Amino acid sequence: MKKQKVLYLHGLESPQGGPKVDFLAKKGYVCAPDIDYTRSDIFTYLVSFVEEFEPDVIIGSSMGGYAAWILGGLYDIPVVAFNPALHSRTFEPKLPRFVKQHIPSKLHVVLGEKDTVIPHIQTLDYMKDWIKDRYVDYKVHSVKTMGHRVPLEEFIDIYNKIF
Repeated sequence: MKKQKVLYLHGLESPQGGPKVDFLAKKGYVCAPDIDYTRSDIFTYLVSFVEEFEPDVIIGSSMGGYAAWILGGLYDIPVVAFNPALHSRTFEPKLPRFVKQHIPSKLHVVLGEKDTVIPHIQTLDYMKDWIKDRYVDYKVHSVKTMGHRVPLEEFIDIYNKIF
């Protein structure tokens, strides 16, 4: 089996790297850039990683899940989004208006039912509105015991279920 190339996008207040990236690196090739979502050229910055690395899948958490959702839609790359900040964002990253209309055609969304930052019920409602009338191969994974932060064990469990 060919090793996958994974672009991993961390969340707004999370550091680059860490145990999840270490786990992904054991499974294939991983690109995990250090991201400041407040930078004015955030879109160009993120696009450069997609175009240079050419990932097979984009995995993102929170704000990284929102960015993965958009990039996956733009480039037709499968996405795994953990508690994606599709709503309830504390600020709006500087993304061109047109990109916000894109949705990945293949998508796994992982939602923590105890998430108080990005409430999972609102995410489900948002997805229902955005996905209707579009072809999207998607699966929602709800984790009853998970909040906004994704424990390594849950991350590995979801990864193994998907891949």
